[in-house]
Amino acid sequence: MYLKTRPAWAQFLMFIGLAFGSFIILSMVGMLILSKVTGLSMLAMADTEKWDYESPVTLTIVRGLLLIQFLSLFVIPCFLFAYFSDANPLRYLGLKSSIPLYFLLGAAVLIVAIPFVEWTGIINHRLIPESTALGKWMKESEESAAKQVAFLLKKNTVKDLLMNLLFIAGFAGIGEELFFRGVLQRIFIKWFKSVWIGIIITGFLFSAIHFQFYGFIPRFILGILLGMIYWYSGSLWPAILAHFVYDGFAVVMVYFNPSYADQETPVFNAGNQVIAALVSAMLVAAVIYNMKKRSTASYETIYAGDKIENDNPFSV
Repeated sequence: MYLKTRPAWAQFLMFIGLAFGSFIILSMVGMLILSKVTGLSMLAMADTEKWDYESPVTLTIVRGLLLIQFLSLFVIPCFLFAYFSDANPLRYLGLKSSIPLYFLLGAAVLIVAIPFVEWTGIINHRLIPESTALGKWMKESEESAAKQVAFLLKKNTVKDLLMNLLFIAGFAGIGEELFFRGVLQRIFIKWFKSVWIGIIITGFLFSAIHFQFYGFIPRFILGILLGMIYWYSGSLWPAILAHFVYDGFAVVMVYFNPSYADQETPVFNAGNQVIAALVSAMLVAAVIYNMKKRSTASYETIYAGDKIENDNPFSV
């Protein structure tokens, strides 16, 4: 019996357990290998406060850790779960063909959303001022979490640009979409029998797991948009491409203007951000409407083989 026929709450617990176990075990293996490659002990690599950001070894460590996370937390658990969930694991994860137009529309959604997303980031900051004790703690937490990415982005050779597109945009686009949209969104939509509730909950978790409080609302919105791209296109590939394009756009912008590595510097510094955000939101709505109008996705079709008629919270 495949896991997709089990109650959604049981699927969720199984997947989280699988992801957590995979991350713990494979991270240890990966850290051991990385320790051999860099010549640093695992304890030294774990103490990020003592890293020497002038040393080329640190670059290897940061990229190595991103690769370990990509494989142990996102890729391997998702494919294992899909293997035990469906006779066709790729289909279960949404890795199926899509019409070319959806790739274009999906990428367009996130690109035109940038001014609106940046404006919500400003609102997010104002909710808890940095002058407060909580605000200072949140800011320090964000700076610590973003330090490694900023370190990568400040490398300014063409080789570094290509590597950053792979390690930052590529890994995030593939890994996070597999984890959140490919598995979790599918589970939550089945759990609540509602596409919108499933997309919103997944978007919330997508933002929360980054532990970047001042970017919570913008990332939450991006998570919802990515969820909609996946649902309306019927394929995970347009969402993966859109995610890659969005992160890749930021990587390229920083390459040509290093000041953008400072999170306080907006990409689009429009004279009137409210108007820019309003126009951006209208464009997003127009593109999403276009996707919805062309979409053939339905709950009944996608979950037809999941025995949804027996999926109640008390079934075993």
